[in-house]
Amino acid sequence: MRLNPGYGAFFLGISLGSLGCHPKPSQDSVFRIIATDTGFEAPDTVPAGMRHIVMENHGTEIHESMLVKLPPETSADDYFVAVKRGSLFPKGALDYSGPGLISPGERTELWLKVDPGNYVLICWNDGHARKVPPHPFTVTNVLANDNAPKEDVVVKLIDYRFDLEGKLRFGTQVIRVETLGPSMHEMDLLRLHDGKTVADVTRWRKDDGRGDSPVDALGGVLDSHDIHRVVWLRRTFTPGRYLLHCEMPVETTAEITKQEINHADLGMIREFEIKR
Repeated sequence: MRLNPGYGAFFLGISLGSLGCHPKPSQDSVFRIIATDTGFEAPDTVPAGMRHIVMENHGTEIHESMLVKLPPETSADDYFVAVKRGSLFPKGALDYSGPGLISPGERTELWLKVDPGNYVLICWNDGHARKVPPHPFTVTNVLANDNAPKEDVVVKLIDYRFDLEGKLRFGTQVIRVETLGPSMHEMDLLRLHDGKTVADVTRWRKDDGRGDSPVDALGGVLDSHDIHRVVWLRRTFTPGRYLLHCEMPVETTAEITKQEINHADLGMIREFEIKR
């Protein structure tokens, strides 16, 4: 979750190429999310268990899609009212991770577990959460697991760094994302434009994403109140320079603050290069 309204994004995206040797799930089981600049298109109900989520950004801005489980007796409208009043963590609501930052035209896929209950999809990028109503959906008591693919690389999110087991390579890779904490973390996957640097990305994000983007946002994994939640992310890598980037604020207060220090400011950025 982005506590600064300029940090975050409306939906998740990563370009998919060849799926290589990884198994292809049933098309009927996929939880599909389409992001536009005016809201989400997504199912109203999904079964409980491990869900295969595919998200596409059909808008003109960077978006993300946080899955939030609502407390009993709280409606999507109630949650939206609390967010518009400035709350980032409306009382009793639980973040269940979801697709991270995704640029227009990009697509991403991940696997995560959800429990029965009432949820919303919401975007925290650039004040979208306070402008666009979240999409409500229900996770039913029916259990229907989508098996996550076998990982090629494990990324561990630790205060304040990314530790890798294995090496990210050219082609299709499955990344198992674990949070060791003790803080909540997120992982955005960014591809640097030619000639751009980490410093360019930092300046751009601190300026609420105004001006030309120095990166393509390719999706990622948002935070979860349950830091033991494991998420699998599948991405086809092409040659280039990439970043793993965490913008969780150091102070996770309930209210939106403009001048915040986030985990990236404390060094939670990792650059890597993909070669053919």
